[in-house]
Amino acid sequence: MKNSSYKHIGISVSVIILLIIIYQIFTILNQDDIFFPGINDIFMKLGGVLGSRDALLLLSLLGKILIVLVVSFLISLLIHFINYVFKYNVDIVNPIMFIIKACPFAIVSVYLYILLFKNKEIIPYIVCFLVVFPVVYEGVKQALSIDKDIVAELSLLPGPRYMKYTRIYVPLAISPMLITLLQGISLGVKVMVMAEYICSLNNSIGLIINNAKLELDFSTILAWLILLVVIIIIFDVSINLLKKKMDSLK
Repeated sequence: MKNSSYKHIGISVSVIILLIIIYQIFTILNQDDIFFPGINDIFMKLGGVLGSRDALLLLSLLGKILIVLVVSFLISLLIHFINYVFKYNVDIVNPIMFIIKACPFAIVSVYLYILLFKNKEIIPYIVCFLVVFPVVYEGVKQALSIDKDIVAELSLLPGPRYMKYTRIYVPLAISPMLITLLQGISLGVKVMVMAEYICSLNNSIGLIINNAKLELDFSTILAWLILLVVIIIIFDVSINLLKKKMDSLK
């Protein structure tokens, strides 16, 4: 099992190194330092970002996404609670989810930018929520779904009902909720930065990228691209590890 994991890691690292070599060859052939900056320039910019106050914007970005995730979790729990208590028809929610998923969010961001120009700070939150909420809603739905056999067995066990559900159900729900959280963060990074870029929000990664575009500073753009890709990969790898752990426990 470990050998297989090391093999996958080795292949992934080899692919990354190959891509870097291909890019370096491409830059040498093109001789265009503006649009195709060298690897050394990109990593110097990357080190400059990590050694400056701009690195704190990464923490700010994750903080914004966590706010969106908390709101999404609370609304999802409320909807499922209403469904459980009042048994409303799910057809009310499904069309709304379908519309949200089908929205082209670049256009939504531009529309909100025009509509809420004086309060543009809230636009990235709204856009990120529209993208992340359906994912969280489905994740909560999965976490709250208890196998009928487990429910039947719980009814046969002695003790208070809430204690039985707390000891059996909560551990089963933790892993799906964690996967949903990680998926939300991974998706939220891409959407939040896009919305910040469109809105040119002050003190944001999107504004830095927009300014770099105007100044034709492509080494800065690529440095931030690498940082964001690394963050997304970390969360995606964590998701896969959690899924494998869940599958091994079944």
